[in-house]
Amino acid sequence: MALLDLIPVVGSTVAGVVVALTVSPLVALGTAGFFVVYRLVEDYLLVSKIIGRVVKVPALLTVLAVLLGPALLGIIGALVAIPVAAALLLLIQDIVYPRLDHT
Repeated sequence: MALLDLIPVVGSTVAGVVVALTVSPLVALGTAGFFVVYRLVEDYLLVSKIIGRVVKVPALLTVLAVLLGPALLGIIGALVAIPVAAALLLLIQDIVYPRLDHT
């Protein structure tokens, strides 16, 4: 199970289902459902709030970055999505907003 958990995103789910298959197919199905719900809650709710709080990026922008980064640039996009969102937010706050104040 530890080796399969090294696979990003689906490793823990596959490992849990494989272990649950040793009990019964019904337990494996329940385990798969649990892991899918768990991953969705963790990835889209908890991680976005925690990273948003640490990096000072709003949760909505964090979720959008997590969704758009991998869609646009694949694995590299997933890795740089939140730092790019934080950088864009910083640029907007430092460049666009002061210019609006001076006009």
